[in-house]
Amino acid sequence: MLVKKFALFLALAFIGVGGASASDKSSNGIYRPTLSTHATAYLKKFPLNKVAVDEVIQYVGTPDKSLSITGSEYLTYDIEPKHGNGVIEYTYIVKDGVVVNVTYLNSGNFFGVTQRESAVKLQTP
Repeated sequence: MLVKKFALFLALAFIGVGGASASDKSSNGIYRPTLSTHATAYLKKFPLNKVAVDEVIQYVGTPDKSLSITGSEYLTYDIEPKHGNGVIEYTYIVKDGVVVNVTYLNSGNFFGVTQRESAVKLQTP
């Protein structure tokens, strides 16, 4: 009995750590990234030029910061490290109501390394 309870506990913990469940994803696979999201894989798979801004807000949430400049809208979501060190954020760049790029920034992490990635850059052959 104790083994079954421990197995159930591990299964529930795995689900909690594993990230978004199917109900937390849109039909396009859009979900809110977390600290455990593999940024490069997320950006490579993001369906650029197919996702409306409404879908991002519905499945990723209300942005922590937003900015409109020269016909583009920038929706930024902060992913906080547990100890508050550094900045980790995803920015969805929207033109004409559709996401045209997603960028990732990890600055000042535990190792002092800054990582920047762009879905457009990663998806361009």
